[in-house]
Amino acid sequence: MKSKNILILSLVFVWLWSGIQPIIFETQFSLNLLQQVGIHSTQIQWLLLIASSVLDCAFGVLCVTKMRFQAAFWLIQWVTVLIYSLILAFRLPEMWMHPFAPLIKNVPILAILYFLFQQNYQEKSS
Repeated sequence: MKSKNILILSLVFVWLWSGIQPIIFETQFSLNLLQQVGIHSTQIQWLLLIASSVLDCAFGVLCVTKMRFQAAFWLIQWVTVLIYSLILAFRLPEMWMHPFAPLIKNVPILAILYFLFQQNYQEKSS
């Protein structure tokens, strides 16, 4: 299997898990995190939880479609991870010191997404 495909499949797993896990296993924890970042309306918390879960799952599924050949697809994911990371970094700075390093793990994910963006951008430019 090509290295690029391994990277894509790893992203499929990350996106699907991050979309499914909060809704099925950690709903209240996820809602509490949204409250901690400043979202106090329960309705908006639920809307954001569902929307972000759907978006994450959509990214996971789309990674194995023809979208994977579009540079913009990887760039949109990169921006999404960056936004998620910035929100956590500034609204929950304790996440930098969390023993499981949820923010730090986004650094290699951003690198992979940038690599895939570059690969597809260069292929389209050639």
